[in-house]
Amino acid sequence: MIVSRVRMTNVRSRHELRVDFGEGLTILVGPNGAGKTTVMEAVALVLEGVPLRAAGARDLISKDRDYLRVEVDIEEAGAVVTAAAAYSRDGDRRLTADGAALADSSRWREALPVRTFVPDDLRLIKGSPRRRREYLDTLAAGCETEYSVTLRRYEEALAQRNSLLRVSRSSPRHGAQHDQFAPWESLLAQTGLAVCRWRAAALASFVEAFQRTHGALTGDPPDSLRLVYRTNVAGLDEDGYQARLEEMREGDGRRTYTHLGPHRDDLRLLRKGLDMRDHASQGEQRTALLTLVLAEWDYQCATSGRPLLLLDDVMSELDAARRRALVAFVSRGGQVVVTTTDLQYFTAEELKRATVVELLADGGRSGPEAGDGGPDDV
Repeated sequence: MIVSRVRMTNVRSRHELRVDFGEGLTILVGPNGAGKTTVMEAVALVLEGVPLRAAGARDLISKDRDYLRVEVDIEEAGAVVTAAAAYSRDGDRRLTADGAALADSSRWREALPVRTFVPDDLRLIKGSPRRRREYLDTLAAGCETEYSVTLRRYEEALAQRNSLLRVSRSSPRHGAQHDQFAPWESLLAQTGLAVCRWRAAALASFVEAFQRTHGALTGDPPDSLRLVYRTNVAGLDEDGYQARLEEMREGDGRRTYTHLGPHRDDLRLLRKGLDMRDHASQGEQRTALLTLVLAEWDYQCATSGRPLLLLDDVMSELDAARRRALVAFVSRGGQVVVTTTDLQYFTAEELKRATVVELLADGGRSGPEAGDGGPDDV
């Protein structure tokens, strides 16, 4: 399953644009402001349901327009399905597959997941633990079919316990009683340990791909960059977990928040034993981010199909040796889209094997089938 064509209307500075992707490596080249990253944002908006950089989809609408629309042609075994998303400034949203309405983007997230590298988005490395938990969740969901359902059950039980904590604090005399907490704490223990177990198992199976990717990209010893899973329920069984929750009710009640469980987990990246959040340069953090994205893509290629890989301005972040290593790595299979301002980052042989699409500063484009007429070529 691949993306063969993207058509977009009123997305950032591009009022009309159509871009055709190749089956393997596609290179989008053009000066800054030509819309290379905008193409990636449009694809992610349809297939993932969220923009890459903007706070919300409506932030992508061209300044002088009232709506945007993106169509993505998805091809499999010769058949084409058109996934589309349209948003208006007044809040309307419409998602479709060949014109039939969809409630959300989950169909595409499951069938054709997207993995993205944006060099300025270092939240996975430097940001809150939430982003790293989401990364773990993606790995675990790809390994265990029951993971997502179990995680939702955990989150529902967590919301119920937190609600009881708030009731108890606001009305101490008439607050929630033990028999109200107990069933939710039992469910938290059951589902919470399952979530932690599957996260740990997924990470253990992912480590080989991660270290292989790190070694191939940097030439460093594979174990010089390590992933460490941190959880505050380590060593607990269900009874111990539930007993600990009961012990913590009073303290949790003062803060109206549950402090024990996988919703507090974190994933640490250690370079030579030091946490990269505080002990790495921005360049080293970007390399670590690229390693995470590539390793996840490679891992999912091997375990659950071939996700689409979007790499924004990645070549300018690397020296010549790492550029060659990157192109060799992503050329082994799967669909990859790379943006760049300069084709000199690629060798003649690499360009020969790739699909090259030039986006022009004046809003036009050149490349496969460019200029064949119609508003999409404006």
